[in-house]
Amino acid sequence: MLPLLVALASPPSVSIDRDDVVVRESCTIRVAAPEVRDADGDGVLHIRGRDDGERIVVDLGGATLSGGAEAPESRTGTGIAITGRNVTLRNGAIRGFRIGIRAEDCDGLVLEDLDASDNYAQRLRSTPWAEDASDWLYPHRNDGGEWLRDHGAAIAVRNASGATLRRNTVRRTQNGIVLDRVTRSEISDNDCSFLSGWGVAMWRSTENTVCRNSLDFCVRGYSHGVYNRGQDSAGLLMFEQCSRNTVALNSITHGGDGVFGFAGREALGDAGDRGDAFHAGRGCNDNLFIDNDLSYAAAHGLEMTFGFRNTIVRNRFEWNAICGIWAGYARDTAVRANRFVANGGAGYGSERGGINMEHGQRARIEGNSFSREPIGVFIWDDEDAGIARTPWARANGMRPEGNVVRENSFDACRATADIAGAAESNETAAPTDAELDAILAALPGARVAIGARKDLRGRDRIIMLEHGPYAWDRPILRAVPTAAGGMAFRAHGLGALASAEALGADGVVASVRADGATVELVSRDIGVVAPATVVVRDVHGASLRADALVATLRWKTRFFALDSAQGRLAEVPDPQAFRALALSGGIDRDLPALELPSTERPAGTDRYGLVAESRVRFAPGTYRLEVLSDDGVRVLVDGQTVIDRWDIHGTERDIHRFRIDDERVLRFRVEYFQNRGGARLSVRLASDG
Repeated sequence: MLPLLVALASPPSVSIDRDDVVVRESCTIRVAAPEVRDADGDGVLHIRGRDDGERIVVDLGGATLSGGAEAPESRTGTGIAITGRNVTLRNGAIRGFRIGIRAEDCDGLVLEDLDASDNYAQRLRSTPWAEDASDWLYPHRNDGGEWLRDHGAAIAVRNASGATLRRNTVRRTQNGIVLDRVTRSEISDNDCSFLSGWGVAMWRSTENTVCRNSLDFCVRGYSHGVYNRGQDSAGLLMFEQCSRNTVALNSITHGGDGVFGFAGREALGDAGDRGDAFHAGRGCNDNLFIDNDLSYAAAHGLEMTFGFRNTIVRNRFEWNAICGIWAGYARDTAVRANRFVANGGAGYGSERGGINMEHGQRARIEGNSFSREPIGVFIWDDEDAGIARTPWARANGMRPEGNVVRENSFDACRATADIAGAAESNETAAPTDAELDAILAALPGARVAIGARKDLRGRDRIIMLEHGPYAWDRPILRAVPTAAGGMAFRAHGLGALASAEALGADGVVASVRADGATVELVSRDIGVVAPATVVVRDVHGASLRADALVATLRWKTRFFALDSAQGRLAEVPDPQAFRALALSGGIDRDLPALELPSTERPAGTDRYGLVAESRVRFAPGTYRLEVLSDDGVRVLVDGQTVIDRWDIHGTERDIHRFRIDDERVLRFRVEYFQNRGGARLSVRLASDG
C-alpha cells in the first residue's frame, strides 16, 4: 500500500522579479526585486481563481511588493490583480502603486493580514491659511469606475459576494478599502486611518457587515480655527443605494464626515425620471449603526441624506464641527440611546448642534442625551426649490411630518428642540436591546477599535500636511497661521521647546520666541523679507529644522463699493473705471496680511473692490508669490503685471515665481474685486525650491 504523501506537500514558491506574473494555484510568493513596475497598468501579480472554484491560498510570506518610490501623487499601476472565485491573499505588504490590490468578479474573496500603506495620494493644494476648492472630492459618479480612475485605492473590490477583508492596515494613502457592488461580505478588524480620502468607501453595496474597524483621521479640507470643510472625505462613505448594512463597534473619528451616506444621483433623478414607482423609497435604506464612535469630524459625525428606515443607536457623537447627525430628507429614521456632546461649534447657517433634519419625516428620536449643544434636535422646513423639482421629491414628499422627539435629556444646551412636523407617535421603531445584543454577539472579529487613540481626542489634533493628515508617528515642525500675518512654526512630537534660532538671516531677525511648542519669527524692519532656517530643540535635546521666510509686511489697502452714487460698475469691472473708483475714496486700512473673507469690506454691499500696495526689500534668494482668489485679481510687481485673473471664478490659485540675485526693493500692487457670493483673497510670499 502506497503511503499518502500528497497532503503533506508544501505549496510551491513563485518568484516575482518582473511584471505580469500569473498564479492559478496555492503558493508562497517570493519578491525577488526591490521594485517591480506595472508597465501595462493591469497588475504586476495576477491571481486567477480556479475554474472548479476550489480555494487557492496565496501567501506573500511577509514580503513587500513595491511599485516604486515616486511622490504619492505620481504613483501608477496596480500591484496585485485578482479575478475568480475563492481566492485568499494574505501576509504581506503592497506599496508604491496607484491601486495596491484590485479584485473583480471574486465571490468568496479573502484578504487578510495585509499592509497596503503608501500608495497613491493626491498632493493637496489647501494650506493652513486657506482652503483650495480643487481639493474637493466628487463621489457622486462611479458606475464608470471614476473612483479608482480619479482617486486610486489601497484595496479595491468589485462585483463580489461573501468576501472577507480582515486585519488589514492602510496608512499614508488617499483611499483605504473601496467596495463596488459588494454584497453579504464582512469587513472587520481593519485599520484604515490617517488617509486623505475615504477609509472604507461603498458603492451600490448591500447586506455587508462593517465592524471593529479603525477608520480615524480620513480627512482633508481642515485647518483648526480657520476652516472646516471636510471636502467630502469620510471614514465610511456609502453612496448610491447602499442598504441593509450593519455598521458596528467602529472608531470613525476625525473624518471629513465620520459616515457620509447619500441616496445617489439615480435615486434623485439626475440620471433621468423613471417614474414614481422607481423613485419612491429609493435611497441608502435599512442600515444599522450601533455602538460606533463618530466624533471630531470636520463636518458631520454621520450624514445620511435621502435615506429610509435607518437605525442609529448607542453611538457617541462628540465635538463634530457642524452637527452630530445630518439627516436631510430622511424618512422613518430611528435615533435612540446615543450620546451627543458639544457638536456644532463651527456650523453653517441652520446646520449646527446634535441632530439636524431638513424636511425630515416620521423620525423617532428618543432616549438620547444631549450636552452643551447649540441645539439638541432641529427639524425644519424650507422652500428648497431645486430638490422640490426632482422625481424623488415628487414621489416621496417634501413637508416634514410625523416626527416624534421624546424622553431625551438635555444638559447645558442653548436650545433643546425645534421640531417641524411634530407628532405624538409614529410606527418607526428601533430594535430592542435584546435584539441588538444578539446582533453584536454574532459579529465577526475581536479587535477593540474604540478608544485605541484616546490620546488624540479633539479636532485640534487634525493637522493637514501636503498629502494628508499627520499620523502623530514622528516629530514635525510645520508653518501655522498667525494673527499678524507673520511667520510661525509649531512643533509636534517633541517635548517642550528649550531653544529656537533662525540661521542665515543675520540683520533681519530681531527675535525668535518659543512658547511651549510654538516659534514665531519677528523681523526687525517692516517690509524686509529673507530666507532662513529655523532650528528648535526640546528639553531632551531632540531637534527639528525647517525652511522659513522671515517677513513683516504692511499693506496700504483701500476698500470701496463697486456700486456708488456715481454709478454701478459691470460684474467684471473695466480696469480703468475700477482704478478711477478706487481713487475717488473708500475705507483705508494698514494691514499686516491680505486675507479675505474680511470684516474690512464696505458695509451694506456684496460687491466691492480693493487695491493694496506694499514695498518689500528682498535678500537674495528664490521666491514665489501665491494668490488665492474668488473673484477677480490682478497683481503687479514694479508696474509689470505678473498675475491676471480678472474675471468671475470660484477659488483659484495663481503662483508667480521670481529670483533675487542682489538685495533690492520690489513694489507690489494687488487689485481685487468681489462680485457676489463667497469672497476669497489670500496673498502670501514663500521661499521656493
